[in-house]
Amino acid sequence: MAPGERDLTGRRVVVVNWRDLDHSLAGGAEIYAWQFARALHEAGAQVHFVTARDEGQVAREVRDGIAVRRGGGPLTFYPFVLAWLLRHRRRIDAVIDPACGLPSFSPLVLRRATPALLLVHHVHQAQFAAHFPAPVAAFGRWMERVAMRRVYRRRMTAAVSQSTVAEMREQLDWTGDIRILENGADLPPADRTADLLSPTAKDPDRIVVLGRLVTHKRVDLVLEAVRRAQGRAELAGRRLRVDVVGRGPERDRLVALAADLGLADQVTFHGFLPAVEKDALLARAAVHVCASDAEGWGQAVIDAAAHGVPTVARDVPGLRDSIRPGESGWLVPDSPDPATVVTRLTEALTGALADAADPGTRVLRAEACLAWAHKFDWSQMRAQARDLTLLLLGHVSTRPDRHHPRDARVAV
Repeated sequence: MAPGERDLTGRRVVVVNWRDLDHSLAGGAEIYAWQFARALHEAGAQVHFVTARDEGQVAREVRDGIAVRRGGGPLTFYPFVLAWLLRHRRRIDAVIDPACGLPSFSPLVLRRATPALLLVHHVHQAQFAAHFPAPVAAFGRWMERVAMRRVYRRRMTAAVSQSTVAEMREQLDWTGDIRILENGADLPPADRTADLLSPTAKDPDRIVVLGRLVTHKRVDLVLEAVRRAQGRAELAGRRLRVDVVGRGPERDRLVALAADLGLADQVTFHGFLPAVEKDALLARAAVHVCASDAEGWGQAVIDAAAHGVPTVARDVPGLRDSIRPGESGWLVPDSPDPATVVTRLTEALTGALADAADPGTRVLRAEACLAWAHKFDWSQMRAQARDLTLLLLGHVSTRPDRHHPRDARVAV
């Protein structure tokens, strides 16, 4: 492809995402959507980022050269964005439409010739029941399984991981082509690598938990596993410390649970942290634990690995894509029984802490984590997002990408 063909100058592209970076419930999906918007802006496009409006947020602003438009709440966002797209559809060249549970269904109001890219993080069939009453959950499952497939059946589709592709095939009966556009990661500067690999860099008794505090992240299972692991650690004179980084509606319940488990003085709930403070915690941590029910991609896993921190996690979609078992972390067999999951997490966490106690093993594990994390970075993701948008707009042509090896990237 000639260099000039990679230019999106003058193209008007809308990125629709349920939340933006400053939303109180922002997580990895919001970082991904914003990085996509940045890719378009860097390529010369005029970018609008249309999102919900959280308490205290302004309706309009420009950030990083991207025009942000906010309106609607958790449910009213959908009519807001459809009305916005309908009002501006003659001035839109393409729409990037991530599915955060459900997409915006933008093709319903776009001109027929306007392309839209559906981006799927992961399938939510099992999660609707965890967040909504039975009738609403059933409707949500139908919208994702039936309505989404019908509305986007002739539109370009991408997923963030092989796990998500498999979920779409198996749970949503998706038969069309699915491209893969993986996440990136915030990698520490190269001059910090030596510090992260120092035998004294890590506190062998420090555990970190990253992510939004919501039901399906199952931080409650992590706390129970820590309680059990602490009982074994005490035999060796060790006292575990846990840093929980993230915010969300589960915070108060989890704080109370930590107290009930006798961990109140060992678990610190930091809430949202600026990057510098979060990086400092990761630099000291020895183990990251993630007990999420499922992910589209383990963004927190790669963020931890980028600081030399291995992850103990359940062997579920998304997490199995972002961990190299035995190198950058450990995957424990999943189970529908939470008690069984806790037992397995405890065993793996105990083994990880034993590894962390030995300086030599700790450094080798950190080296493996850093090597794995450096296969992912946001600049690479943005380049692929730009190329995928060029393909969407018809600037380039390729044969349909029907086969995706495990480490496939978008390429045009």
